[in-house]
Amino acid sequence: MVPVESKRKRFTEIVEKLLLRWGYSSTDGRVYATLLAEGRPMTISEISDELGLSRSAISISLSRLSRDYLVTYRRLGRTKYFSAVPAFLESFMKQPRATLEREIVPLEEIVESMISSANDPERKRHLQGLLQNLRNLECILRKIIEVEERADCK
Repeated sequence: MVPVESKRKRFTEIVEKLLLRWGYSSTDGRVYATLLAEGRPMTISEISDELGLSRSAISISLSRLSRDYLVTYRRLGRTKYFSAVPAFLESFMKQPRATLEREIVPLEEIVESMISSANDPERKRHLQGLLQNLRNLECILRKIIEVEERADCK
């Protein structure tokens, strides 16, 4: 049987990697994982003690996670208590659209302009192949977005 602490460590590692892939920092991932695993509201000091990180680093992560609705808080007197919102689905569903808009479409535009200014036929062929690859990826991402918009997985 795997010790609880080992499972908790593995849980944190996986959540941290997931959030890194979604553009968050390692600290953001560890803070979010801690709140998710703990299952109760925690203060900045409690999270700091749990992770061995500065209160300032925790505060910055909590601000970012709160801004993106992955963490909520309630205030009791002067103390804030933070809780994780298990929003994996919502965060996952943003990824194909964000990738398409921020990376693939701009890359296609740049490659198209590079093709039009390429003088070397070999380079031009290479860039056309790259553009086709990007267009295929765009097509796949658009289909994923379409499926996500119609999905009813309850």
